[in-house]
Amino acid sequence: MKKLFLILMSVLLAGMMVTGVAPAQKKVTLTVTWAAWYPADYLIKLSNDFTRQNPNIKVKGAFIPWPQYHDRVFTEFASGKPSFDIAVPDSQWIGEAVEGGHLLDISDWMKKNINFDDWYEFPLRSYGEYPDYSGHWYGVPLLLDFVLCAYRKDLFNDPNEKAAFKSKYGYDLGVPKTWQELLDIARFFTRPKKNLYGFATWQAPIATAGLADVFLGPFWSMGGNLWDPRTKHVEGILNNWYGIDAAKFWVELYKTQPPGSSNYSIDETMTAMQQGLVAMIGIYAMFYPGLLDPSLSMYVDKTGFFTEPGAIGRDGVFRHFVQLGGQGLAVSAYTPYKEEALKFIKWTTTDDFLWKWTEGGNFTPKKTIVEDPAFLKKFPNAEIAKVVRESAPLLRDFWEIPQYNEMGEYLSIQLNQAILGKITPEQAMDNIAKRHEEILRRAGYYKD
Repeated sequence: MKKLFLILMSVLLAGMMVTGVAPAQKKVTLTVTWAAWYPADYLIKLSNDFTRQNPNIKVKGAFIPWPQYHDRVFTEFASGKPSFDIAVPDSQWIGEAVEGGHLLDISDWMKKNINFDDWYEFPLRSYGEYPDYSGHWYGVPLLLDFVLCAYRKDLFNDPNEKAAFKSKYGYDLGVPKTWQELLDIARFFTRPKKNLYGFATWQAPIATAGLADVFLGPFWSMGGNLWDPRTKHVEGILNNWYGIDAAKFWVELYKTQPPGSSNYSIDETMTAMQQGLVAMIGIYAMFYPGLLDPSLSMYVDKTGFFTEPGAIGRDGVFRHFVQLGGQGLAVSAYTPYKEEALKFIKWTTTDDFLWKWTEGGNFTPKKTIVEDPAFLKKFPNAEIAKVVRESAPLLRDFWEIPQYNEMGEYLSIQLNQAILGKITPEQAMDNIAKRHEEILRRAGYYKD
């Protein structure tokens, strides 16, 4: 029987050689998991172009509401049999995923397939390298996101408001270049009797998409640092005078915000702007469509956008940093389709894909796209495109280690207590530094 089988196989192969017919290629369906929002849907829409070029590879989405996204993804990872092949984790999740053994190490692939000079360095590393500057890569940038500010053009351009502001503060009312100027403007427009307030942003004491995300822009710009990047020690660094100045500033800025804003999330912040309750807001940039949708906002034609400001520290030095958000594509360590997944990811780094991504209103950290003169024309909103271009070189992010959630939540809780007047800014920063040091010590980051 074995001899007969070999004879039949030889005949079959010979026939293929004569007729030119090869064995059919295996058809694969890649599943991408991400949060359930517009960019995810747009990615799948564009993936049809990839399938036309690679007929044996289809791509589908398995999208999860933002509040459940993290826990669902890591529950599936823990099972060892996730239902997806590619994940799009938030930038701060990478350490948690890597140390759990859940992501494919693509370090060699990156060296062969990515020209690092084509990308803004910080987001490239933030979305894919762990630990920082280790040369170990696990993800490739997909969606750039960051904190931007929106403002009421009708208020800023009103001649009477401009004259009154100039009389009170001695300089022209306009888009603020520093956080100190933003505070002046926020105070100027805070008019409780008219149900108008100066500023709004999310202040909820939660780990991510909470207060930590928006506080760190002014914190860094005022000279603050979360820790010593070499030793990871926190005490005496986070709670030095630069950090305390930032906390005091934040307490003052809160006084310009609507009643109840200590519990604001992104949704409440957006609503405040959509209903004209505030003159300015700070939000993650990729939520901007809600401010330009006439069915959601009464101020679509009156809304403008500007880059999150810098600050002058107590040493007189101007610094400018913007809080990073966004996500990269990562291959599940458990997928049997690693080669196909990397082929798809490679396609998402091409200019052809990224120009279509841009035209659809999504951001990329690929420098050669953002700095191309065509970028300001191809992105649907030229004003936002300008903010993207200004913000991309200024980005910073918080912890990407597995302890990020505990650290971010405690920072948010303490600052929330400070804005409510339950503790002083100094106490808040001292408490945060002490607890962060305890968390890091418990996690084994210190050798002493």
